[in-house]
Amino acid sequence: MPVLKFNPNRILKLTGLDMNSLRELLFSLKCETNINEQNQLEVEINPDRPDMYIGEGIARAVKGLSNKEKGFKNYYIENTSFELINEEPISRPIISAAILYNVKLDDEFLIELIQFQEKLHEGIGRKRKKVAIGIHDLSKIPSNKLIYKDVPIDTKMIPLNSNDYKTIEEVLKETEQGIKYGDISLLNNKHPAIISGNEIISLPPVINSNITRLEEKTKDLFIDVTGTDFYYVNKTMDIIVSNLAERDDVKIGRVKIINKKETKITPLMSKEEIIINKNYVNNVLGEKLSENEIADHLLRMRYNVEISEEKLKVIIPPFRADIISEVDLIEDIAMSIGYNNIIPNRPKIMLKGSLMDVTMLKRKIRDIMIGLGFTEIQSLTLVSLKNLVDLKERNYIEVLNPVTADFNSLRPNLFISIIQAMKNNVKSSKPIKIFEIGKVVEKIDNIPIDKEKLGIAIMDESLSYENMQSIVYALLKLLNIEFKINESTSKYLIKGRSADIIVNNKIIGSFGEVSPYILEKFNLDYPIVYAEIEIG
Repeated sequence: MPVLKFNPNRILKLTGLDMNSLRELLFSLKCETNINEQNQLEVEINPDRPDMYIGEGIARAVKGLSNKEKGFKNYYIENTSFELINEEPISRPIISAAILYNVKLDDEFLIELIQFQEKLHEGIGRKRKKVAIGIHDLSKIPSNKLIYKDVPIDTKMIPLNSNDYKTIEEVLKETEQGIKYGDISLLNNKHPAIISGNEIISLPPVINSNITRLEEKTKDLFIDVTGTDFYYVNKTMDIIVSNLAERDDVKIGRVKIINKKETKITPLMSKEEIIINKNYVNNVLGEKLSENEIADHLLRMRYNVEISEEKLKVIIPPFRADIISEVDLIEDIAMSIGYNNIIPNRPKIMLKGSLMDVTMLKRKIRDIMIGLGFTEIQSLTLVSLKNLVDLKERNYIEVLNPVTADFNSLRPNLFISIIQAMKNNVKSSKPIKIFEIGKVVEKIDNIPIDKEKLGIAIMDESLSYENMQSIVYALLKLLNIEFKINESTSKYLIKGRSADIIVNNKIIGSFGEVSPYILEKFNLDYPIVYAEIEIG
């Protein structure tokens, strides 16, 4: 979990608490604390609470828990003349921007602000790949008309901590940030840049320009957040803005973002709503809270609440990125109550856990197969589309945004995985006897259906139908399953040298000799016999 360092005097001043009370309240918020050798307050903060990565966020949270403040404030927001045209660079097309007036930096807060920025980069920003943040001195922005677009790498800028112009290519190769982050958004010798008055003021996600450098005397800020995900870009902006707006006299300024298809005014400062039921809260927590008591706990956790009969409408503040459902709210209610104050009750009926029937069946199958001399393998549910095409398979589901081309489809059977395993081990000593128990996803009437299956395979210098028949018969007999067989029409197996397995008038699997066509496609010079049986 991220560990942040603060000047303890600043945090105590912000919260109005003594150190012991502060540490106790932070512990109630799932934060570990420590005073290090430099007399800094180290706070280990849960990664789902990026709103607490700065002193103002910590103060807001502990003031609520200590009943000093309740709910979240209405931030002062005004429109500005700033406009940003977004040409939507291919590698990171999303941008949000905002202005903060009267922030009034000093040396101590500047250090903390940079720490806040970097911790957001590491967490919600996924080391700047998903989200990157730029913070500028507003008074140094050359023009209130900005543009965000791809520029050639021979374009020049003045990078942070330099007084000289350098090409973007030089910045990416010579600066520390360029070396570390330069390959994230570089595409076809072009890189995203924010331009104001013909000057590049930012090279997301790498580095800002020295032109808009922050200083101790900086009073007003211009903030940009860029990335690849609309929600996280704008939620990150909301977190930053709402935290800095906790400072005295700070005002928020909106920026018009002109995208290709629509215009947005940012920051969005979005507030979601969740309806929560009193009875559901009490059932989960084992408490007997009234609507007013639930509302009070939520207000202490800095939500706004409206009560209606036995239901409560909870308004999620813009700085909370971790609230998805009622359960998240109930967890916060529990923190407000205090876990130590929730008295456990012994269940009226004591039940002993046991394994599911299908789990018992799988364990028995494993024991039998190992006893028959087979080795278990485990493979991924994702497989290569190329292999499915080679098998002339049509009943599969393709993944829209695969991580790699090797894993871009859901397997419709275990055969595809086991035949690949045989190919990978073709040079191993023979016979190779393997089995797998795993999930497959079949497409039935265009609906994906999960199934659990057993796949069995033998590869040797000489094999026939009878080699697999004896294994299947032994397995089913040991499982006390009555079955029949009929000639199979499986496209993977040789017709006349394969059979379907029928239980209760339903085909549950098939076995036989693998087709020479498939052996040739996978460059296998040895015969294979195979069986696949549905479990459950």
